[in-house]
Amino acid sequence: MKQLTRYILLVFTACAVLLASCGKHNNEEDKTTPQTIIVYMAGVDLGQYFTYNREAIKAALNYNIQGNSRIVVFYQTSKTIASLVEYSFRDGKCQELPLTTYTLPSQMNADELGNILSDIIGRTPSISHSLIIGAHGLGWIPIGANPQSSINSSKLKNFIPLSHSELWERKGDIMTRFIGENSNPQNRFDVKDLSLALSSTGITMEYILFDACFMANVESLYDLRNNAKYIIGSPCEIMGTGFPYKDIMPLLLKNNGTSYDLEAVCEAFYNDYKDDDTYPSGAVSIIRCSQLEPLAQAMKLVNNSNQIEYKPSLIQTFEGQSKHIFFDLGDYVNKMSDDTQAKESFNEQLNRTIITTYKPDLFYSGYGTRGKYSLKTFSGLTTSAPSDLYRESYAQTAWYKATH
Repeated sequence: MKQLTRYILLVFTACAVLLASCGKHNNEEDKTTPQTIIVYMAGVDLGQYFTYNREAIKAALNYNIQGNSRIVVFYQTSKTIASLVEYSFRDGKCQELPLTTYTLPSQMNADELGNILSDIIGRTPSISHSLIIGAHGLGWIPIGANPQSSINSSKLKNFIPLSHSELWERKGDIMTRFIGENSNPQNRFDVKDLSLALSSTGITMEYILFDACFMANVESLYDLRNNAKYIIGSPCEIMGTGFPYKDIMPLLLKNNGTSYDLEAVCEAFYNDYKDDDTYPSGAVSIIRCSQLEPLAQAMKLVNNSNQIEYKPSLIQTFEGQSKHIFFDLGDYVNKMSDDTQAKESFNEQLNRTIITTYKPDLFYSGYGTRGKYSLKTFSGLTTSAPSDLYRESYAQTAWYKATH
């Protein structure tokens, strides 16, 4: 399915959404509002880039493209205070209208995040909601996880164990959207907490766009499989400037705000970064969430099939660490299994799960050995199954439990 253009049918979709949400919100869904796009900008570390992104959104909306659809933006004005504003075309230009402020908890958790998202949704009744998350990202790896290797370090020459913070210490002055802010627990949360928070709202998002690193990751997205129809994510680091919002907002608000084109959004992201000689980027994919459960079943068959010895160093990776964490899922399956039928079934299901991918020749990593790396293979999703790090935490993921 090369072209993903969704037209929102007002009457029929309104009925479905109203039935799904009538027990959650006092106000009925607004049948005159086709969609609400929630832009959630987490933390303060990327503050200068978030400001740039908000200005780019407003510049796009200056062309009066949103129709009756709504765009609301959550962003922190400090580590403890966040604002919610709405962007609306009035008097010939995009206006920023304040809606409310939030005092953030001392530690964000599923309940607190769910309360914020429920409040935002309650303030923006519409036929559908979608979510853009601008943040640092670390895939499935939970807050405070120990990266201790499963390999006996005494057998590894010159092996020096690193803590989580040492492993992910930023190298160089280029900012990428990576790793949760240790200094800002008021707005730092795990993917599983995001899933619980979204579930508590009673709303299934049309799509979740992760403007954050490493989020085209099967362990992460499996947690979110019931929270959205589609997810957009990158397998590697996204530069600090993030997605090109001036280019993508018209694609998320096509036909006077009544439809969206996710493939065109990914193409715009890819084109914006792929030719950067210094900091190449642009790898991205669209995942169909309804196919993640069948993908787990196919992966379980592979795990139960005849496996062969393989070298993790020969599998495509997506960061510059000396001991890698993120590997290409399709490449991993094809190298670790000797069962032709199980691999064919898995690859067929993977093709049903991944709607489209964009793959540049190179990607940049600012972690481990920073620099440019070759991107030869990208199946659309990454996995940490071949990694020796975070093994205790990995065994607790829903993906691991579903596939073993």
